This record gives sequence, C-alpha cells and structure tokens, in this order.
Amino acid sequence: MKSVIFIILSIASLLATNNSDEYKYKEQEIKAFNRINELRANPHLIKTELGINDHRLKKQAPLIWDETLAKAARQKAQDMATNNYFSHTDLQGRGMNIVIYEAGYHLPSYYINNKAANYCESISGGISDGAKIIDFLIIDKGVEPPGHRNHLMGLESYAEAKMCGIGIAYNPNSTYKYYASIIVVPKFQN
Repeated sequence: MKSVIFIILSIASLLATNNSDEYKYKEQEIKAFNRINELRANPHLIKTELGINDHRLKKQAPLIWDETLAKAARQKAQDMATNNYFSHTDLQGRGMNIVIYEAGYHLPSYYINNKAANYCESISGGISDGAKIIDFLIIDKGVEPPGHRNHLMGLESYAEAKMCGIGIAYNPNSTYKYYASIIVVPKFQN
C-alpha cells in the first residue's frame, strides 16, 4: 500500500508542476514512470510480459519523481530532437551528469569531474509511447551487459538510485522523431 501511495503522490506532483500548454508530453512521461515502478514492484512481469529471464531481478522500492531531474531530461530530449542526434553526450560534449548538475540537482564531485560522464541516463529514440519506451530499454536487445535494465531496475551499481525524471520530445524532421531521456540517480545530501 505504501508503494501505491508513493506513486500516486509522485504523479500528483508531476501533474501539479506542469500545465498542458507548458509541456505536451507529460502523459507519456507519466506512463513511462508508472511502467518503471510497475516492473520494479513486480519483476516477474519482465519474464512473463517481456520474455526476459534475468535471475538478478528482485522487487525494488518505487522511484520518486524529481522535477529538477525531469527538467534536465526534457532539456536533453528536446536537444536531441531539435539537433537530430542520439547520444548520452550533447553536441558540446557534455554528458548527462553535467546537464543534471547545471539544472540544479546536487551531485558529488566525482560525478562531474569528467565532462562527458553519464551515470544517470537511459535514452530511447523512435518510440512515442511511454510504457513501450521502458519495455524497449528493459529488454535491452543486443546490449551486453544490459546497462539500461541495470539502470532502470536498480541492479548492480544502480542499487541506490531512487530519484527519477523523464523527458520526451518530438521533431517530425529528425531521424527518430521521438526522443526520450530517463534519468534515475541517487538522492545525494547537499
């Protein structure tokens, strides 16, 4: 019950901070956020629905929505869509750690020592549906080790990552049309 309340409060917070004129992809962001938390709460769905048998998967606490991270994710998704690229580093060579830090999220110095570092982001291109974006990243077809699955499901070095922000952008004149940035990172003390 506690997990359900947390998810509802997180979604209410997301809806309260964005009006429909301000950001038109929030519905898909919410779908993506809900799907991650659904899979974290019920990892057996990864096997039954996605066909992935990963013995490392176990029930995880729900992620918590963070609007600063969402702002950084939206900025990154929009930048990829506008400038027609697909990468964890932007066209200035800045990795997501720097973008998150510049958005105002507190990160320890070792996260920002390397300008191109990314310890926090999974990206997707070409998928418009928020839940399908997450499924695609969890499946991680052809990726070994499955870094996106590890990141989103809190495996290995991502076990402490509990804060989340998601951004989705669209540009009909770009290669992938839809771009998503999913940030999952620990909550660091200031």
